[in-house]
Amino acid sequence: MKFFLMAMLVVMSGCAAYKNYNQSTKGQVVIRGGIYQKEAWDDLLVFQRMSWYHGVTLYYDALFYKADLNSPFAKWFSASEKEFFTKCESFLVTVGYSADPSKISHVNFREQMKLNGYDDVIINNFASYLRTHPSAAEWRFQNYKLMGFCKRSPSRLNTPNIAINFPSFRHLEIEL
Repeated sequence: MKFFLMAMLVVMSGCAAYKNYNQSTKGQVVIRGGIYQKEAWDDLLVFQRMSWYHGVTLYYDALFYKADLNSPFAKWFSASEKEFFTKCESFLVTVGYSADPSKISHVNFREQMKLNGYDDVIINNFASYLRTHPSAAEWRFQNYKLMGFCKRSPSRLNTPNIAINFPSFRHLEIEL
């Protein structure tokens, strides 16, 4: 019994010390299949993911999908949204969550995207399809902000990657 109590004390003190730590992680989120009118498909919509935590608290979560006109998911874009494929060097869909805008906000995220050479664009049609996808409830997309980003000119960073650097967090970079 003493061993169990001592082990619990060690674990709990480790958790308490962990709460004061900023960390950044990368990963993927996969959405399977989609429907547009009478057509259904089983293809994967793969988002690259960047997350920023303070201890175990998620401060900001960002999902990135490089839109592809040849993907069946492109059917979710309206005719005016599809114009971005020809007007942009690169066209991204992002899904972002901010737990506390006083720490990391969507405005901070848009500023970082501007540093990568991207301007935000409206993609309401695609957003409505993604929000009503069966996987959206699992990821709680109702709490996320969906944004489109268009890279109209080469960025000053001169890299095909997306680099995000929030204050007091480790620099993250992903290749799309």
